[in-house]
Amino acid sequence: MIDTLIAGVGVSVVLLIGVGLARVVRRRWQPRGRHTLANDLDERLAERLETGTATHLEQSPTVRRIAVVDSETETPLVVPIVRVDLETTDAPGMTLLFEYVAAVLEAIHPILDEREERVDHYDVEFTFGPGGLFVEGECRRVSVAPELAARLLERERYGAFELCRDVKRADKDDDSPTVLWGNCRRGRSR
Repeated sequence: MIDTLIAGVGVSVVLLIGVGLARVVRRRWQPRGRHTLANDLDERLAERLETGTATHLEQSPTVRRIAVVDSETETPLVVPIVRVDLETTDAPGMTLLFEYVAAVLEAIHPILDEREERVDHYDVEFTFGPGGLFVEGECRRVSVAPELAARLLERERYGAFELCRDVKRADKDDDSPTVLWGNCRRGRSR
């Protein structure tokens, strides 16, 4: 009886050590620059997008991960994925949605451009709806090509409305990475 108990405790300790090592190894394999970049983008998002009263945000949008699309080149092609958790029960209207998309892109595009990151497209994910123990809220995304993000900063009279119009047009083009209102992609965070 005691031998069985000791063996069980030993197996538990080995499993805990294994899980801890797996986390350390996974973190070490992640390029340090991507983690630093994600932290810098998170800081910028926290500075630029207000939370609290009179907003639909209890917390700032965060970089869920920076996906690498093409790692064969010296400077890989990346997809920054930003999560915006809306405190709404229903899907947001397009006007509100694109105000957030534009604000996110205006916050992070300059940093990526300054660091000469090759961006394939931006994914801005939105979570909304009731969430709880047995029910999961919904997650949808807007994907925006980098040239549309650049227009927000380059043109004085280009804002959320114009971005929405251009995303709707580009969504119909099979060659464009732009998506108007797609399902969130599955994948690990950061």
